[in-house]
Amino acid sequence: MTKKIVALILSPRELGNCEIIAKEICRNIPEEHELELIRLTAKDIKPCKGCYACLANGTCPLDDDFTEVARSMAAADAIIIASPTYFIGANGVLKVFLDRCMQLFSAKYSLRGKPVINLVTAGIKGEAGYSEMMLNSFSLILGLNLRASEVFYGALPGEVFFENDEQCKRAAVLGKDLFSDKERIYADWACPMCGSDVIQLLGGDKVQCVVCRNYGKLDKDGEKLSLKIEFNPDNIFFTEEQAGRHGLWLQDMKARFMKLRRKLAVLTSPYKDQGRWL
Repeated sequence: MTKKIVALILSPRELGNCEIIAKEICRNIPEEHELELIRLTAKDIKPCKGCYACLANGTCPLDDDFTEVARSMAAADAIIIASPTYFIGANGVLKVFLDRCMQLFSAKYSLRGKPVINLVTAGIKGEAGYSEMMLNSFSLILGLNLRASEVFYGALPGEVFFENDEQCKRAAVLGKDLFSDKERIYADWACPMCGSDVIQLLGGDKVQCVVCRNYGKLDKDGEKLSLKIEFNPDNIFFTEEQAGRHGLWLQDMKARFMKLRRKLAVLTSPYKDQGRWL
């Protein structure tokens, strides 16, 4: 059966590095497949209004291209997400899109369990900033199966593969591994839950993984430093059960607002005419 790959391209550049890396990966996928590309920067994705209407009926009142993109991703067998680095972060369209993804927790548009490869490009080595973390957090929040996360360097369109066989070979390996049963191996100093190498120090030896938000501690054995991370039962997105529980909490908050809105209006109304809006 032909598999469907959806590549979410977060760069406005035609035939830019994000696009050609995604296509090179697909050239090396051994399974029969078709590739559908979505240039997210060319889509009309409006900012979330925070109305929570989608939690009640699974439908957003905003009229734009979000549903078209969501349907395509939900119909995919695997997803590739590729973003350039802008000011040490991923393209801002990713966050605008994610804010609208409350709808994706319904069975209609669920992405849970779909394999995903995350790609980041940066013009200067070591200056990808938190771009990779943004893509990985996006994927884990939506329940995708993070197969791999890679940073490629190159500023000019096509430069990632210009006189750079190593990066081209890396893309080929990603294609071969997308649908394989090969277990992802994490470094000792990376989070054993999600593979992230970004942690927040909480004092002493306590840490929290910034991507999957599970807690743990730093462990040092001689010169060897490793992370010991444990499952956080109070996490709001790491498992399907946790995400569902958080959805119910949001619905309860909407109901609570409807019950308290008149009392809250008494508190907020004195601030209404203060200041001047541009």
